[in-house]
Amino acid sequence: MEFRQLEYFCTISHLKNFTRTAETLHVSQPSVTKAIKALEAELGLVLIDRSQKKVNLTPEGQAFLLHAQKIMSAASAAKKDMARYRGDSRGKIQFGLPPMVEAYLFPDLFTKFQSSFPDISLDVQEYSDSDEVRNRLALGDLDFGIVLGEVRTPAENEMLLMQDSMSVCLPPSHPLAKQEKIGFGDIAAEKFIMQQPHTYQYKEVCRRCNEVGFVPNITLCTSQLKTIKQLVANGMGISILPNFVTGTENIFVRRPLLPNLSVQITLNWSIGKQLTDVDEQFSGFIKDYAEKHL
Repeated sequence: MEFRQLEYFCTISHLKNFTRTAETLHVSQPSVTKAIKALEAELGLVLIDRSQKKVNLTPEGQAFLLHAQKIMSAASAAKKDMARYRGDSRGKIQFGLPPMVEAYLFPDLFTKFQSSFPDISLDVQEYSDSDEVRNRLALGDLDFGIVLGEVRTPAENEMLLMQDSMSVCLPPSHPLAKQEKIGFGDIAAEKFIMQQPHTYQYKEVCRRCNEVGFVPNITLCTSQLKTIKQLVANGMGISILPNFVTGTENIFVRRPLLPNLSVQITLNWSIGKQLTDVDEQFSGFIKDYAEKHL
């Protein structure tokens, strides 16, 4: 089985036409036909139904496509990873962030990093939650990612950046604003404005509410923190957010939770990842930045 056969097969499964496949791959149509026939002969199966004008995969072809796509994806990831070791390539870091970090920690971090390492570029992607960042790291789509989660001892593929507390955010006129600290039982009747369901904030707040015997009345879920803050200020509900994203706000009030609800922020990379010189420079910078600014 040859790599080019898999490439031809994956392309034809998408385009459903031998001629267009040949044109896309810049080869002759007989070359594509010959490669597919050789692949079918080796497997002893018919992968493509040629009885219609439009090319369709047989059930065997659909099953084989899953394997072919995995191999192609792995090959692409390997090529990308090996490019990091080339001395003639400009350093590049694929970096993933959840919304909270992108909005409140990243701008200053990015500015200082580019000033210190102008020859290393950051390709930054924002994802909806920390779980997606972890998944992208596992797939090899990212070199590093910042993750929010529960306070615990960091794993070997994690670097602790900071720990923070989460507070209740209330409209200034809210009766609970008079209390020094607020328990989850105090907010059982409130309307909640939350982040998306897969975020640490959403899952942990719901867990704490369930522990004291109620399901939170969630009126809105959004990844836009500015929207959450403004709706709280407008009296549309309450929210629970880390202090690092609310510390400078004056449009609402914050009150500590009792018991405390903490969040941990870590720099993550894939398990078993071999760090290049560029990776080491980046992770070293992040460590120094966290010690000085977080």
